Amino acid sequence: MPATLSSRALHGLHRPKPLRSNNSVRRTYDLLRSSLHGLTPGTRFVEEDLVDALSASRNTVRAVLQQMAREGLVVRVPKLGTRVTGAMALPIDELMTVGEFDEYAPFFREGMITETSVIRAPDIVRQRLELAPDAIVLMIEGLLLQNGKPVALSASYLGLSSAAQAEFPLDSPDPVVFLEQALCVRVGDSSSTIGAVAADEQTAVLLGIEPGSAIVWLEDLINDADGHPRAVSQIRLRGDRVVFTAKTHRHLSTTSKPV
Repeated sequence: MPATLSSRALHGLHRPKPLRSNNSVRRTYDLLRSSLHGLTPGTRFVEEDLVDALSASRNTVRAVLQQMAREGLVVRVPKLGTRVTGAMALPIDELMTVGEFDEYAPFFREGMITETSVIRAPDIVRQRLELAPDAIVLMIEGLLLQNGKPVALSASYLGLSSAAQAEFPLDSPDPVVFLEQALCVRVGDSSSTIGAVAADEQTAVLLGIEPGSAIVWLEDLINDADGHPRAVSQIRLRGDRVVFTAKTHRHLSTTSKPV
C-alpha cells in the first residue's frame, strides 16, 4: 500500500517559501550594524525576527551575530539570547564639547585627564597652527568615558602665548572647553580627517581592548571665529562603540547634465 502524506505535510509542501535574498554575511552584517546606534544597550535580538527583517537565512544571521560578538558589539549568552552592548552615534557636521553631546549620547559626557604638559611646539604642530618658530603648546591627553568605561583616547595641542595660560584648572581633556574658558577664544569651525587604525598595546590597555583591534582615528583642526587654527586634536575611538552621522549635500554645477 503506497505511503500517504498527512494534510499538514501536504500544506508544508505547497506553502510559499520565503525568498531569502540577502544571504551575504557581509551585506547582512552591514545592514544590522547600521541599526545598532538606535538601540538601547541591553536590547535583545531574536534570531527569528532578524531572519525576516534582514531577508537572510538563519545560518547567515547566526554568523553575523557571532562576528559581532567577537567584536564586542553584542553579547551572546546561552539560553538568554543576544543583547546589544550599546553604540553611540556622534554627529561630525557640528563642533561640540563632550558635554554638549548629551543630546545624542547621554551616556557619553565624561572626560578624564591622564597627562598635561607645556612643550616646545613640534614642527608639524607649529606649521598646522601657524605658530612662531619658538612657540610653545599645551598638550592635553585624556580619556572619554561611557558609563565610567573608556571609549576614546584623545591628545590635543593648543598654542599658548605664555606658559602662564596653562595654569587654568583643567577638569576635561576637551580642547574646545580650554579654548573658550581658559583662552577666551571664540571657536568657529574645524576640519576633520577620519581613518581606521589598529590599536597598539598602550592604546589597547587604556581602552580595555585587545591589541590589534580596529579603532577609529579622528583628527580635528580647530579654528577660531576668524578662521585662524588654534588647536589640533587627535582622538582614537573604539570601533565597537562609536559610529558617526552627518548630513551631506550634492552641489550640482551649472554645466551638469542629467544622465
